[in-house]
Amino acid sequence: MNKGIGTTLLFLSCFLVLIALQSYYVYNSYLLEEKELNKQVKIIADDVVKQLEKYETDASEDSLILSLKKLSSNQLFMNQKLDERKQWFTFKNFYEKEVDSILDKKTASTNFKIALRSEIYSVYDENRKLELLSKKHPLILFKTKAPVSVGFVFSEGKWNSNFTERDTELKVDAHYHYIIRSRISVELINLSALVFKKILPLSLVSLAIIALLTYLFWRTTKNLKLQQSKLAQLYTSIDSISHELSTPIATLKFSLAGMPASDNKQLFERQIQRLEKVACAVKNPEVDSELIDEAAIKAYIDQTLKRFNGVGIDFDFAFKANTQLSKHDFEQLLNNLIENAVKYRANHIDVKLDFSSQINIQVADNGIGIPKDAQAYIFDKYYRVSRLENLQITGLGLGLHIVKQTVDKYLGSIDVSTNATNGVTFNINLPHA
Repeated sequence: MNKGIGTTLLFLSCFLVLIALQSYYVYNSYLLEEKELNKQVKIIADDVVKQLEKYETDASEDSLILSLKKLSSNQLFMNQKLDERKQWFTFKNFYEKEVDSILDKKTASTNFKIALRSEIYSVYDENRKLELLSKKHPLILFKTKAPVSVGFVFSEGKWNSNFTERDTELKVDAHYHYIIRSRISVELINLSALVFKKILPLSLVSLAIIALLTYLFWRTTKNLKLQQSKLAQLYTSIDSISHELSTPIATLKFSLAGMPASDNKQLFERQIQRLEKVACAVKNPEVDSELIDEAAIKAYIDQTLKRFNGVGIDFDFAFKANTQLSKHDFEQLLNNLIENAVKYRANHIDVKLDFSSQINIQVADNGIGIPKDAQAYIFDKYYRVSRLENLQITGLGLGLHIVKQTVDKYLGSIDVSTNATNGVTFNINLPHA
């Protein structure tokens, strides 16, 4: 269950990273398309402005200067609404009428909807050190019918206007100096729609990838849960069979005890012991037993050497004290590790037993070994390594599980490592109570 949760969290983390990367990629594509479209719009706007500029005359500037003079000297004139003044540039009305027409011709072969505006946004009176224009009311030179709301400035200008006015009737003899700043703004009104149209295929592909991965993860998770359910049912069935075997085994043992000695009786005893061993391996019941001592260890070594006389087993044995490990659990540990090594084609086994400040048991063999990617799972109940060699070897996948349970019972530790040549080494450390 914990592994499943971990896998799900890992997938979700990677999935969120993928979504973030896809979003970043799509967003950057949006910005690139936006930049490219604005570049094209700027070229069109430049052409329109150049075409309009040919209508400008010297009289236009004279008209502007005259208006600036009035703006500077007449407070009432300053407060009038700027859009009501008809004196700005003599070509202003022409621009107002023609700018949309010119833009329509320039954008005929495109889907662009462009808004354009030219304005004077600052008139600074150098003599009085006074800004004459309000920021909210620039002087509009020309604009399209469609307003510019969030466009960008692609052209700015700045010039000085100096003139002297003498008027005997008004008794005026004054010199005027203005610093005038202008700008031309442009906006592609349907920019978002055009960009979205450009990146729509990319967005659809990204969404399809995300949807496919989500579906595959859902299917995989569903199949894994189904497999886990089937495995749980299988393990429950095996445990139930083992439990059901207990009664007939006990009955057979009781019946066999009353039979006279014979070859058949010995055969039955061996088969019953075999069944009992399998049933006990599945159930792994708690068994009360005395502590293992030095004499019992020596007896076990002699018995093991006779039992596996075709295998080279070297024991390195040192005993000082044992205050915790029972004889049954000691034999359970050694039997499973040695039987496992022999089963997986080991012909030489080194066993080191050290009962000192703590109990250390080391079993190293030269068998076919355990793949590194499977070593994290070998202590799971019923787990067997998936490889061709294992198909030819019988077993329930319980031996190392029992070893791990026994080590955990004593709050010890066990680890497995691959040998330099062949086989594996198991190291068990058990603390004294």
